[in-house]
Amino acid sequence: MNINSPAKVIGLDSYRSHTSQGDDLTSISRLALKLQQSIEIEPLMKVFCEETAWLVPCDSVSYSSVDQILNFSTGEKQLHHCKYRLSLEGEDLGEIFCSRDTPFSIRETDLLERILSLLIYPLRNALMYHNAIAQAHRDPLTQISNRAAFNEAIDKELSSYKRHQADFSLMVIDVDHFKKVNDTYGHIAGDKVLKSVAGVIRQTIRRSDEVFRYGGEEFVVILSNTKKGGAKFIAERVRKEIEKLIVELNESINVTASIGISSSEMMEDVSLTLEHADKALYQAKDLGRNQVVFCP
Repeated sequence: MNINSPAKVIGLDSYRSHTSQGDDLTSISRLALKLQQSIEIEPLMKVFCEETAWLVPCDSVSYSSVDQILNFSTGEKQLHHCKYRLSLEGEDLGEIFCSRDTPFSIRETDLLERILSLLIYPLRNALMYHNAIAQAHRDPLTQISNRAAFNEAIDKELSSYKRHQADFSLMVIDVDHFKKVNDTYGHIAGDKVLKSVAGVIRQTIRRSDEVFRYGGEEFVVILSNTKKGGAKFIAERVRKEIEKLIVELNESINVTASIGISSSEMMEDVSLTLEHADKALYQAKDLGRNQVVFCP
């Protein structure tokens, strides 16, 4: 196959034609069974990539979703490749990329397309499940992760810390005088302020950091692999960016926020990082708001 060939679309018609061939290859049947055994995207694609690399064979097999958020691969990419876009009933399910250091034969690409046809329905179901879980962990107003997502993320962070002793920090951010915004301008204005603040936080923190709407006007940021000094720097940068924010509705609304920080680096019991950060937040408010306070 031409190494620069465009992606070929594998869809419902291909699925029907391949499954009607009555091919009883044991290895294909085994893969088909395995693909039906998981509704979760990660184990599904792990099985597919590993089995396909062995069956064809390939030096690498990778999958990427339409939005590039989901990516799975095995092996290392080589010069010669086959690229397929998966589709079902007009829905784009993502792209499969297979490569190796020698060209693929027609027989091998036919086999690969048969294997891909077996993936169509399990992949569609796994993507639907993944999206449903993602929606359950997303705040509908700000479109950032919610409190349930934070609880899972902080448990993972604590487990990682216990295994690797990699320090992390937490920021708790609270919009100053938010009740006054609602009382003065109305809840539509309040919602716009919260969405704007969430956007500023997300754009200001690093890609490795995670932001969550914890409740009301309060946000929490997990700063992985970050000690006290780095956390202070990021928090101050976030505070300054929020201070620049002007929300336009019927009139201009200036916004500020208070931020409390805690770091595993400074604590004996790292499970109390949220409590310490929350305590620091209240200190920031008591000291006049629109400032960053670190809780030792």
